[in-house]
Amino acid sequence: MSETSERHQAPSVFDADPSSGLSPVAEEPAAGHGTARAGFVRPARESDLPLIGRVHAVTMLASMEAGHASAHGGAGLPDGVRAMIAAPVVAAGWEEAVTAPPSPRHHVLVATQGALVVGLVGLAPTQGLDDSGRPVAGAEAVEVTAIGVAPEHQRLGHGSRLMAAAVDVAREDGAGAVSVWAVRGDESMSRLFTAVGMAPTGMRRELPIGDGVIEDCWAAVI
Repeated sequence: MSETSERHQAPSVFDADPSSGLSPVAEEPAAGHGTARAGFVRPARESDLPLIGRVHAVTMLASMEAGHASAHGGAGLPDGVRAMIAAPVVAAGWEEAVTAPPSPRHHVLVATQGALVVGLVGLAPTQGLDDSGRPVAGAEAVEVTAIGVAPEHQRLGHGSRLMAAAVDVAREDGAGAVSVWAVRGDESMSRLFTAVGMAPTGMRRELPIGDGVIEDCWAAVI
């Protein structure tokens, strides 16, 4: 794995547009309130793990496929890599994070539509960032370790709601910045992070997946 960095001004504000429908972390409405089409974000539960695995597996595979094709002239991922990104395997990887997080500042949130889990975001504490997007020792920040929305439920605002909820939680934990590593070539993620006010910091890393997949670090001061 290699990593390089260049100076890039990170945005100074992460402020959701009140008219966009972004929602803080919330439980589903009580019986008789809200609609089946309403989207909500809440903390993940153990019973959510199968759907978390499904959503994360399908979105991670799509992202890696897009990144690999972008970096290597349209070449697909090797079959062995695709086989490893299976819903049961991915769900097992989330179990400890959901049922016994390593600290109070580790979180897993899910987006729901009705009673169905349709998206997820994982959060973990990390170092803060300076104006160029470089880590600052001792400063508080949060890293989005994963985010995804099931393909059949995309373009309904779930991604923005998840990011807005992530920022709410990060602020409650005392963080002053949020960052995420995103696969280069996954345009859906680039559009989401741009829409919510994040920008590339100039830092990049290469993952040894297939012939190599590049990730860029995006960040915002909150």
